[in-house]
Amino acid sequence: MKQYSFLFIFCLGFANFSIAQNTDSLPCDSILNNQETNFQDSIANINLVQKQLKLSRDAYNEGIQFFELNNFSDAINSFNQAIGIDSLFVAAYFNRGVCFSALSDYDKAITDFTHTFQLDSTNFLVLFKRAEIYRKLNKNEQALSDYQMIIELDDKNYKSYYEMGVLLFLQNNLEEAIKLYSNSINIKPTANAHNDRGSCYRDLEQYDKAIKDYNNAISLDDALAFVYNNLAAIYRITDNTEKALSNYNIAITKNPDYDIAYNNRGRLYFELKDISSASSDFDKAISLNPENALSYNNRGIIYHKNKDYATAITDFDKAISLDKNYAKAYLNRGISKQMKRDEDGACADWEK
Repeated sequence: MKQYSFLFIFCLGFANFSIAQNTDSLPCDSILNNQETNFQDSIANINLVQKQLKLSRDAYNEGIQFFELNNFSDAINSFNQAIGIDSLFVAAYFNRGVCFSALSDYDKAITDFTHTFQLDSTNFLVLFKRAEIYRKLNKNEQALSDYQMIIELDDKNYKSYYEMGVLLFLQNNLEEAIKLYSNSINIKPTANAHNDRGSCYRDLEQYDKAIKDYNNAISLDDALAFVYNNLAAIYRITDNTEKALSNYNIAITKNPDYDIAYNNRGRLYFELKDISSASSDFDKAISLNPENALSYNNRGIIYHKNKDYATAITDFDKAISLDKNYAKAYLNRGISKQMKRDEDGACADWEK
C-alpha cells in the first residue's frame, strides 16, 4: 500500500506599516476568492485523509503485534478497524485471511484471500494460501486451478509446478505428477521435488530412476532424514539389505525423533531375524509416536511370534483403534485369537 506524505510550507510575509494617527483610518476585512477557498478546503481534506490513513496503519500495526503473539481474534479485530478506515488496504485483508485460516474459519479466509487478489493481481502468495485451504478442505480441483493460475501469470514459478505434482501424486496420477515435478526441477532443482519424483518412480517400480532422484535430493540437502528413509526402502525392496540398513541408520542419525524410520528399520531387522533389535525399534517408534498404528501391529507380530498371544492381541487392538480399516491388524488379531482357542473371535476378525 502506497503511503503519501505531504509537506506544506506556508510563508507569510509581514510588513511594517506606518499608520497615521487618524480616526478615519480603520482596518479593512479581506475576502477570499473561490480559488483561495478551494485551496484551503483541499488542505483540510488532505490533512483529514492523512489522519485517517495514520489511524488505519496504527490499527494494522496493532493487528500485527497480536498476530505475532498468536492472538488471532484480537488481530482480526484490529485488521477490521484498519479495513473499516481504508477499504483498499491489501495487507490488512491478506493478514486477516491468515488469521481466519489459523482459526480454521476457512470460508472467511477464502473470502479475504480472494478480495486480496482482486486488489492486487500480482500477489501470488495469496493464491498459494488459498490453494492451501482448498487442499485442507479436499477441494483439490480448486487448488489445482489456483496453481494453474499462478503458472499462467508466471510460467517460471517452480513452486506451483511442484505443488500441482504433489496433488497429482496423492491422486495416484503418477505419470502426470512426474511431468510436473520435472518442470519444477528444470526451473529450479530442489530436494523435495527430486524426492517426490523419486517416490513416483518407486511406485512405478522404476527403482533405478528412484535411486537417482533420491541421491540427487541428498546432494541438494543432506539434512533431510525422510530422503534417506525412502532410499533405504528401495534398497530393502531390491534385497540390498546392507545399504538399506545403512540408510535407515543415517535417517535416524539425522532425526533421532523420526518414528517412521525406527518402524521401518525394525521391519528390516525382523526380516533379518534379529527379533531383539526389531522389538527395540518398534518400542522406540511407539514411544515417539503413540498414534502409529503400524508399529503396534508390528510389535504385536513379535509378541505373537514369542507366543505371548494376550499381549499381541492388546497391540492389535490398539492398532485397530487407531485405524478402523487396518485389514492386516484384523487378520493378525484373528490368528492370535485362534491360538487362544477363541474361534468365534478369530472368525469375526477374519470376516472384517
